[in-house]
This record gives sequence, C-alpha cells and structure tokens, in this order.
Amino acid sequence: MGLLRNVRRLATPENIAKAKGAVAKNADKITDTVGKATTAIDGRTGGKYRDKLDTVEDTVARNLDKAKDEGDDPRPTDPER
Repeated sequence: MGLLRNVRRLATPENIAKAKGAVAKNADKITDTVGKATTAIDGRTGGKYRDKLDTVEDTVARNLDKAKDEGDDPRPTDPER
C-alpha cells in the first residue's frame, strides 16, 4: 500500500505534464535504447522472441508519438486527473 500511495501522491497533473515533456524531448534516445535492448535480447535468445520484441518496439514507438503530441504543451490538460 505504501508504494501505491506514493505513486498516487506524485502523479499530479503538473508532474505528468513534466514527464510527457521530458519524453517528447528525448524520444529519439528512448527509441534508440529500446532498439539496442531488443537487438541484444534477440541475439541472446537466438530470435526465439522476435515477434514479441517487434511488438514491444511498435508499442513504444506508438506511445512515444502520443507522448510527443501531448508533451508539446507543458501545462496539464486535465486538472481533475
């Protein structure tokens, strides 16, 4: 319960907006890092999980695009969240 309580306390609209802004600014670095990680995992597993790793890369890319769109404005969009 303590961890969840701390997460809820820190998940203010202002902090969420800051995080989205940071993600938007560093999307290329995040994409590169995920790509390196999935390549390393794929190499060590002999391609056994390539389909799962492709899904991870696609999901990250999709969410980064969404975060970039939302991260352009550093102000919180919904103060009730």
